[in-house]
Amino acid sequence: MQAPRYLPTVLLLACFLIPFFHYFLTCTDSLMFDDAAEFALVIKLGSIAHSPGTPAYILGGMIWNSLSSVFSSSLITRLNLFSVFLVSTAIALLYLALRNFLLLSRQESNASVRLELSAAFAALAFGLGPVTWSWANTIEVYGFQVFAMALLLFGLTSWKRSGRFPYLLLASIGWALGLSNHHLTMIVFSPFIPFFFLSDFFYVAAIESKSTKKKKSAAEAGTFSKLLAAIRSRDFIRFTLIAAVFTLTCYAWMFWRAQSDYAFMFGQPKDLGALFFHVRGGAYTKNITDTSSGMMAVRFPYFLNLTAQQLGIFLIPFFWGVYEMFRSRRRLTALVVLCFYALLFIYQVRNNQWASTDAYMLLPFLILSIPLAEGIFALTAKPWARILVPIALVLNFSLPGYAAHNRKTYPVSRDLMELLDASAPRNSVVIISDWTTVIQYYYYRIAENFRPDLTVLNYDIKFTHFRILPILYPAFYTKIQPEYDGFIEALRSEHPYQVVNTGCDLNTPYLLAKFKTLVAKMEKVCSEENRPFLIDPKGFVFYTQQGLISPQRHVSGCFVSSMPPDSISAAKFLPMDFTFLESPLLRHDPSCLDKLVDFQAMLDQHITYYSGGGDTLRARQAERSREKILKLQRELKQSMSFAYKK
Repeated sequence: MQAPRYLPTVLLLACFLIPFFHYFLTCTDSLMFDDAAEFALVIKLGSIAHSPGTPAYILGGMIWNSLSSVFSSSLITRLNLFSVFLVSTAIALLYLALRNFLLLSRQESNASVRLELSAAFAALAFGLGPVTWSWANTIEVYGFQVFAMALLLFGLTSWKRSGRFPYLLLASIGWALGLSNHHLTMIVFSPFIPFFFLSDFFYVAAIESKSTKKKKSAAEAGTFSKLLAAIRSRDFIRFTLIAAVFTLTCYAWMFWRAQSDYAFMFGQPKDLGALFFHVRGGAYTKNITDTSSGMMAVRFPYFLNLTAQQLGIFLIPFFWGVYEMFRSRRRLTALVVLCFYALLFIYQVRNNQWASTDAYMLLPFLILSIPLAEGIFALTAKPWARILVPIALVLNFSLPGYAAHNRKTYPVSRDLMELLDASAPRNSVVIISDWTTVIQYYYYRIAENFRPDLTVLNYDIKFTHFRILPILYPAFYTKIQPEYDGFIEALRSEHPYQVVNTGCDLNTPYLLAKFKTLVAKMEKVCSEENRPFLIDPKGFVFYTQQGLISPQRHVSGCFVSSMPPDSISAAKFLPMDFTFLESPLLRHDPSCLDKLVDFQAMLDQHITYYSGGGDTLRARQAERSREKILKLQRELKQSMSFAYKK
């Protein structure tokens, strides 16, 4: 039955509004673990994010922040809504792209009700899938990447149907946005784009009899020559040139922004050498070469399980769709889909990473929607299946997804900043090795003037750029300037990129001596000015192992301290009653692992300190909390064993 004219519009709105309200209702005004605070801060300052820089996302976020300031006074809320809007729009575009796929494969111009619903259900299955949902209601680059891919597919399929240049232009912009954002996933997809320019890439052929096998072999032999012809075509050249210009413009904008200094910047690609280093991944490229076979062995089943969770009960129509595509001439389309998925699957299995490790699979999961739509279309030939599919969406994704992705139960930055506030006496100098805590403090200090009396530094002092300390803490810098500048020059001579990026390899006696001199001067300044010198547990272990400080210390909440503690810091830290620790989201968030280890190590410090001082009440309280943290770690190890494998 041919669909009424209004149905595509209704389904388009549904594909936007249903995900939008699911994501919006599970947002929070708190920052999550890992990079959320960095991106929020970089967007506020217009500075430089970590490699590869993601200039398209940063620029888009700055524009969105300016336009949406009338709706909310909270930058965090506005940027969360940016992700919500991007992914919801992507689901609507995906519906249109899947609709185009189904129409093109059947060489039809008018859609049936069944076809329209199949495309919409497949798009919503991706949008409400657990991996998609988990990255759609937080501040991150991955929602932007999903939008870029959906725009690319919509543009290509719409251009294929109509031949109109504006659609090809949209596809070029989508490709460019992906290449100038979290580019690796789009780079992996790029070799498959020329297939979309083949004249018979989408079309269905009748099932071949034995008498036509030789003709089929001859046709397959000509696929490569057709692909070369498509690459040389005027349309593909225009498509590529537009994308190249747009991509280069985004990186040129980042290059221009890098000519200035900021209170926070993760690198500063202000010359071509630094730009190429930043764009190609910077220090993060070691994550591939450092992966052991043991880690790969546990990551493989994790990503298989992740795929099963993302598709859920829709695994059945997905496999049915793959079968339908292989039994017709659309086997080339199926191979493109499966090869793209397989390439990023293999890449992630070999990637020594756990924070946001599932987000790299978002684009492959989006592409899997193509055979899923085919499978739903095949299954809904039966009237009963048309009723089961929307029920499956609600029962498999919508209802359980709300509890699993409700970030209102997971106020990470609120809890961590309240803990830092209670743990750090006024005018403290605080050394922090935990990325989440230090970058969240930087966000709240710069964006909201939170605890400006503190001097908070990364445990390598320079953090992500040696200019951050002089800009953000000029008074403190003047007191340690000779020692700090001397250390920076020594590091620059040994590791040039580390002074303007992450990393601080103290791999020579001279470098270590310079760093030790700097730390000693900082301690001396604190002692002379009666300022507490605080260190988080990981930083404390590093400093004592390197002989940088004396191990004889006190405790102050979540920090080791040079001064005796007060009751406020202990009362805040020891109960371990933080809201985010009770959230269901914690059990599925690899980014929390470092913080749990941090808590365990600091509780060990409290047990030793209070036991030695005869305070048995607090020592026992610390022991109970330590057991709670160890229990959480055991639960996480069961679901994310790869993060514990060396």
